[in-house]
Amino acid sequence: MDTTDFAILVGRLERDCDRSPRNYALRVALVAALGYLLPALLAIGAVVSLIFVLIAAVAGRTPDVWAIACLVVAASLLVATLRSLSFETAPPSGRDVGPDDAPGLFAAIDELVQKMSTSRNGTTTTAAIHWVTLDREFGLALRQCARRGVFGGYVNHLQIGVPLLMALSIAEFKTVLAHEIGHLGAAHNRFSSWIYRLRTSWLALLPKFDTPETLWDRALATIYARYIPYFHAYTFVMARNHEYAADRAAARATNNRVLGRALVKLALIGRFLAEVFWRRLFDEVEKVPEPQYMPYAVMPRALTFAQKEWQRSDWLHASLRSYDGEDEVHPGLGERLAALDVPPEMPTHVAEKTALSLLGDATAVVKWCDEQWREEYVPAWRKRHETIREAHWKIAQYENAAEADLKTEDLWQKASLLLDVAREHEAIETLQTLVTRDEKAAQAQFLLGRLLLERGDERGLQHLTLAARSDPELLDAVGELGYGYLIERGRRGEAQRFWDRVSAA
Repeated sequence: MDTTDFAILVGRLERDCDRSPRNYALRVALVAALGYLLPALLAIGAVVSLIFVLIAAVAGRTPDVWAIACLVVAASLLVATLRSLSFETAPPSGRDVGPDDAPGLFAAIDELVQKMSTSRNGTTTTAAIHWVTLDREFGLALRQCARRGVFGGYVNHLQIGVPLLMALSIAEFKTVLAHEIGHLGAAHNRFSSWIYRLRTSWLALLPKFDTPETLWDRALATIYARYIPYFHAYTFVMARNHEYAADRAAARATNNRVLGRALVKLALIGRFLAEVFWRRLFDEVEKVPEPQYMPYAVMPRALTFAQKEWQRSDWLHASLRSYDGEDEVHPGLGERLAALDVPPEMPTHVAEKTALSLLGDATAVVKWCDEQWREEYVPAWRKRHETIREAHWKIAQYENAAEADLKTEDLWQKASLLLDVAREHEAIETLQTLVTRDEKAAQAQFLLGRLLLERGDERGLQHLTLAARSDPELLDAVGELGYGYLIERGRRGEAQRFWDRVSAA
């Protein structure tokens, strides 16, 4: 199922859900049950065959060969199917913490769990968070890790990003934490909560079928590779509604305006970290062989002293107007604030009052983040610094030579080096010179086509076509790039004509 088919199906299901939520829920239940149809049929086949074998044995007759054969085949395939559909989801990586390590954090978790407990038929249900992990990401997520794959047995694993604790106040952090806890049942009925968990399990199963070990695994991969995307699409509307319901549950347990401010702050600081903080740090790789500071140690000060850089009204307006991708269940910021009926407010930030204080000894946690970052990035930093320094030297040699004296392989090497040091515009000019000299330079045509399409310049499609004509081995890559470019823009007819053209070449 491609993105267009997915969007069409989801749009139709959204309308169906609006017209009749009950009928939509029934259809979701049928689609969910369809995933268990194969093991159910195999189980029925095994049971029926066993009954025939037992009847013959009780009557003192020799069981029919076909009954024994059916029993063996059905039982064997059932075991193989159950083994394939049963798996244990790996828990999130990070730094595990317990109540003794961060009493303030666990007190906040326990407070919200109690507030968001639900009562059904006189029975109070309290959500259980089995594990808490800290990591270096700017996010907060409740991972429901399956112990038996699509057959359940979930462990609720709360994953908290240390940068998020640096960004939010304690009150703001509690609101987004309440949203995650809401997914454990406070926001949904049992059926929708089960579907919410099942989505994760089925999607986690897809990579397992990428490398089937047996012929039966290959058959299962074919069946479920078709089923899982449709299950994902059919349950998408329910999953999107889960997010709104979790927001409402969080607002009831905390404060809707504080939740609104937290959502705005997440959008603004998330963009600041991605586009300013980290980019500014990695821009130094060209100048120095090692980073001059550790990022997590300076991040709290950066968020404080750079408030004017992230408290930007244009960023806020852009976030309010933006919508997440078609396969993203989380609604956009504007949609969430509208559903909460709160106005967008520019948040404030006080470094001394952030949720980082909930960790108790936050210094040790921040140091751990920096040590992990150093181990992961500093060796690559040193290597990248040397590569860039060498690339600049080589580019200078090419630039000192007359362009007419450069051979096509020199132009190709020069373009590659320019791309390596982020001088894309000059790389495109060099590639254009190269393909003017040699129209059959397939790799250069392909690279030039890709770079132009990334800039929205559709002359890249012609270069891709020339690449496919010159080197048939590039056909699949050319088709995927050009076809995908046009499909993403809703131009299905042009996409098909492009594919037909390059295939005929």
